Amino acid sequence: MWLKMVVAIILVVLVAPILVVIPLSFTSASFFDFPPPGYSITWYVSFLENQDWIDGLFRSLNVAMWTAVVSTLLGTMASVTATRLHFWGKRVFMSLMVAPMIIPVIIVGIALYHSFSKMHLNNSLLGLVLAHSILAIPIVFVTVTASLKGVDRNLEMAAMSLGSTPLGAFFKVTLPLIKAAVLSGCLFAFITSLDEVVVTLFLAGATSKTLPIVMWENLRTQVDPTIAAVATIIIVGTIALFLLQAWATSRASRLKENL
Repeated sequence: MWLKMVVAIILVVLVAPILVVIPLSFTSASFFDFPPPGYSITWYVSFLENQDWIDGLFRSLNVAMWTAVVSTLLGTMASVTATRLHFWGKRVFMSLMVAPMIIPVIIVGIALYHSFSKMHLNNSLLGLVLAHSILAIPIVFVTVTASLKGVDRNLEMAAMSLGSTPLGAFFKVTLPLIKAAVLSGCLFAFITSLDEVVVTLFLAGATSKTLPIVMWENLRTQVDPTIAAVATIIIVGTIALFLLQAWATSRASRLKENL
C-alpha cells in the first residue's frame, strides 16, 4: 500500500506543474495569475487569429509527420539488422545508433549547423526533417529492438520452411507481432520532433520556424496566456497519442496470447 502511495505522490509532483498550464490557458486576465480570476477562451481565439502561430503549428506537424516516417523506416531496418544478423562491428554499430541519445543536444545542433550549411539545408524543411530524424531514429531503434528480442525466431523459420521468403516471413509473421513497438517508436519520434527546440534553433530560419521556436521567440519578447493555450493544445494532443499507443499495445498483446 505504501509503495502505491509513493508512486502516486511522485506522479502528482511530476504532472501537477504541467496540468497547471491548462486552467491558466482559460484565464480572463492578460497575465498569469493562479488561480485565474475568471475564465475565457480569449487566448485560444488569439492563437487562431495569429498567422505566425498557425504557420508554426502546421509546419511543426508537417516536419513531425515526415520525421516519424523516416525515423520509423530507418530505425526499424536498423533494429532488424542488429537483432537478426551477426556481423563484425555489431557492438560499434549499436553504439552509434544510440549515440544521438547520449551526446548533448547542443553539440548535435552545432555539428548539424556546420554540416548542413555546406549542403544549403539550413532554413529548409528538408534540413529540419533530417535533423529531427537523427534525434528520433535511436528512440525507434531501442523500442523496436526490445520487442524483436521477445519474438520467437522459430516462427520465422517455420514460415520460411513452408515456402516463404525471409522478407515475406518478416512482413507476414514478425511485423504483426512487433507492430505495437513500431507504432510506439513512430509516436515517440513524432513527439520528439514536435517538441524539439535546441537543434531547430540552429537550423530554422525566418521561413522555417516551427511552433516551439515561435513559442521561444514570444517568451523572449512578451509573455501572455496565449503561450498557455498553445501548451494546452500540445498537452492534449500528446495525451491522445499516448492513448492511441496504449490501445495498439493492448491489441498486440492479445494477438500474442492467441498465437
